[in-house]
Amino acid sequence: MAQWKFAKAINENEEFKIDGINIWNHYWHCVDKKVEVKGPYEGNVYFFKEYQIESNDKTINFVAGEFIDSKVGIYLKDDLSDTKL
Repeated sequence: MAQWKFAKAINENEEFKIDGINIWNHYWHCVDKKVEVKGPYEGNVYFFKEYQIESNDKTINFVAGEFIDSKVGIYLKDDLSDTKL
């Protein structure tokens, strides 16, 4: 099973592309309501949701949730984390 790796903390609606697709331009379908991830700074444990978007015959999964500072944390699977974002 692939692990989720921290990708970036962004503001809501700040452009963020996965495999060339801006996540904010698509409907986020929730596929898992409880994914355990570690915060990027202090290593705190968070339970965020896994989402799926579809565009041009591509299906992209990612984990997202809000940190205390109102930033949205984005996590990608191991196989996507090395992709140019």
